[in-house]
Amino acid sequence: MKKLFSTDALLLVIIIFGAYWLFFKDDESSRQNPYFSSNVPIGVSDSFNQQAIERLGLDLTENLDPRLIPDLMTEAMRETVQSNPSEKDFLPTLVNRVSNKIRDISTIDLNEDGIADPILVVPNQSSSGNDHLVFSILVPDPSEVSSLPNGSDQNAWRDIAENKSIEIMTASAVKSAEDQMTMQSAPNPQMYQSAGTPYPPYYSTGPSLSSIFLTSMAASMMTNWLFMPSYGMGFGYYNSQPMAVNSVQQNRSAAASSYSRAQSSSSAAKSVGGSSVAANKFRSTSSKSMNQIKSSRYRSANRKAAATGFGRSQTSQRKAPAVRRTPTRSRSLMRTPTRRSFGGFGRRRR
Repeated sequence: MKKLFSTDALLLVIIIFGAYWLFFKDDESSRQNPYFSSNVPIGVSDSFNQQAIERLGLDLTENLDPRLIPDLMTEAMRETVQSNPSEKDFLPTLVNRVSNKIRDISTIDLNEDGIADPILVVPNQSSSGNDHLVFSILVPDPSEVSSLPNGSDQNAWRDIAENKSIEIMTASAVKSAEDQMTMQSAPNPQMYQSAGTPYPPYYSTGPSLSSIFLTSMAASMMTNWLFMPSYGMGFGYYNSQPMAVNSVQQNRSAAASSYSRAQSSSSAAKSVGGSSVAANKFRSTSSKSMNQIKSSRYRSANRKAAATGFGRSQTSQRKAPAVRRTPTRSRSLMRTPTRRSFGGFGRRRR
């Protein structure tokens, strides 16, 4: 009987200690060790290092190779001549042909929304002369343009071209001899930074005028239309249904392969008068715009890497929210403003 009492008492003590441990010990441990408290915040690293983004190089060569532009310009000019436009329509027709041809091979998508950016081609009056014509090749600045205007809204497109766009390169048509023309492209170093080595500043080809204009009479007449227009400079851009980057990638091979690659040079083309056409004074792109472009490309590259590597899932393949673009009817637009109204291209309104 005495032995039984001792066993029951021992069991009771064990039960009491177990209950105490179960209900009170965890709470006491939490008070003594604050690192186990649910109130302690969790540190999460940033998605990217902003300083690293600022130092990140940007190279659009895979999206639009500047070596193709001189031959593309030659082809656009030849087709313009063959279409037999009037003097008034010659330059507007040319710039629209150039912009549409670039559209067919360009996969530039600065905001990474999956839609190729529209291409604007603008004769740069301040850099042009009587024997050379410089074109600015532009795309809308994603930090300034959240949605594209309707195709018929000429004032909105002009505002984008003059104040809310990024100059990715220039293209020049230079009369370099009596029967020789030099087509030259110059990539903007902010947009074209090759890894480790300076990017060649110029690419050029030298077609003969007769190969473009067919006859010497046509060459004389149309070079006057090109280099000394009496009606203002105008501007052109393609304005069609927005094209997905993937669609351009699938269809651009034939177009790109039809253009020969221009030779690189560290010196600018010279006109027949001996002046150097150094068309590499680009409109400066703000740090805000550059960082936004680089951040978008950085995130896009990480998404693609996640989609093809470890941890692949549907979530990892989703694209970031796209900037809304207003679909427009397929049409090519031209405008020929007076020289006076367009004389301030490249200057931002105050």
